Amino acid sequence: MDVGGSRSLARTVFGGAGLITAAGFATRFCGLLSAPILTRALGPVPYGEVALVGTVTSIATTVALFGIDMSYARYYFSGSPVESAAVERFCWRFTAAVSFGVSAAAAVGWWWLGPRAGQPPGYAAMVWAGILLGAANAMAGLYRRVRGAYMRISTSIAAGGGLGVILSIILVLVWRRDAWSLLAGTAGGVAASVAILGLPGTATIRKSSGLTRSRRWEIMRLGLTAMVTAPLFWLMNSADRWFLGLWRGEGELGVYSFAASLGMIGLMLNNGIMLTWFPEMNRAYEADGEGATASIGRMWARLVVSLLVVWVAVSAAGGDVLRLLSDPRFHEGARFVPWIAGGAFFYGVALLANTGLFIRKNLTPIAGWWTAGATLNLVLNVILVRGMGAMGSAVAACLGFAMIAAGVTCSSQARIRLPIPWGRLFVASGIALACGAILSFPWAVSPVRSLLVKFPLGVVCAIALTAVVAPDWVRRLLRRDFRSFL
Repeated sequence: MDVGGSRSLARTVFGGAGLITAAGFATRFCGLLSAPILTRALGPVPYGEVALVGTVTSIATTVALFGIDMSYARYYFSGSPVESAAVERFCWRFTAAVSFGVSAAAAVGWWWLGPRAGQPPGYAAMVWAGILLGAANAMAGLYRRVRGAYMRISTSIAAGGGLGVILSIILVLVWRRDAWSLLAGTAGGVAASVAILGLPGTATIRKSSGLTRSRRWEIMRLGLTAMVTAPLFWLMNSADRWFLGLWRGEGELGVYSFAASLGMIGLMLNNGIMLTWFPEMNRAYEADGEGATASIGRMWARLVVSLLVVWVAVSAAGGDVLRLLSDPRFHEGARFVPWIAGGAFFYGVALLANTGLFIRKNLTPIAGWWTAGATLNLVLNVILVRGMGAMGSAVAACLGFAMIAAGVTCSSQARIRLPIPWGRLFVASGIALACGAILSFPWAVSPVRSLLVKFPLGVVCAIALTAVVAPDWVRRLLRRDFRSFL
């Protein structure tokens, strides 16, 4: 019975994550194809301005969600269909009210404070639109996730992202060559994504949830940790941009931001895993209780190895791809890619580490570890950015997320001990670190030749990492038993 449940969990998680990750990579690929046009037409400065707007919209969107997205995914499966519908109505009504208030406040704040930071006050309109669209997109995605509609989610990601890139190019060529075109194109892409996902009927917003006050507070309390971690996440992903802009100028900030768009490609897999792992893992635990911990622990380790494989791939190819696609003014950013990718890897592990706390419906320990990691990140930025510039920011982010990943994992294992093969994971990590270090440097003057020469070793490394933690998968693959492998 355990084997069947494990296989079903693996198939569901990797199937859904694969669809979503493929859609994310397709979107990012469109962005890379647009790089020769946009980087040449715009230069680094507009990318720096967009990065600053993004820091505001990202933190405000997270505040607008108020952690309800985590509560939605957990409590939707904890009761009868009637109670699930009630939970859904409460989450939507709450998010709608908060997001309108937060978006208005953030827009006014940008209009008032933006000029004091040297930014146009008109960007306030894009801040307002970005927050509302971001919250709507997150909730619409959750609406489909709890129903297992991963194909529709992946379609929305690919179509919305591709449309956003196309709009940006068109606006740059026919309208204006500045940050407005990038911001408007992105907003149009998110709006398309929301339209594809679809929103629940108006009755979901109009009709009261019917939940008791204590039940509503219980649902909100699970997500309250996000109100602590959200500003800290914003700090870790935004403070480096502000330090760079202040101390090194918007030119270097633009180079760093473009390098980050490549180095953080791993977030595509992170996103795919998180969107499928928590609802499916929770569904399995609610069905089998403690009996499901063996399959959950085994899958946890295999998901971490997947993140390691992506880190090696991004570290190996990121610098070459950057040199291949971007204007020479951006080539310095190739050095930052492995460290930025390392931050994305540890961020993914930190999210996976929430598993035990999520099962126990107690995310409180996360706040302490995020505080420690954000503090380390801030201190390292202050120390490193003046002398090392963007490289200092990349190192600070990587080490800060590493601390959070380690701490949250310890706290989670203390609440519910999942049988995770730590020895195998440490061996795989050592192999990945060695391969990533070797492959991160260019192996030829031509970026294309460098990529081709590195490719065989990268494939061997990926197979070796998988063989350490999931030898059964490699045996099936080598036997060409693809149906069993998938």
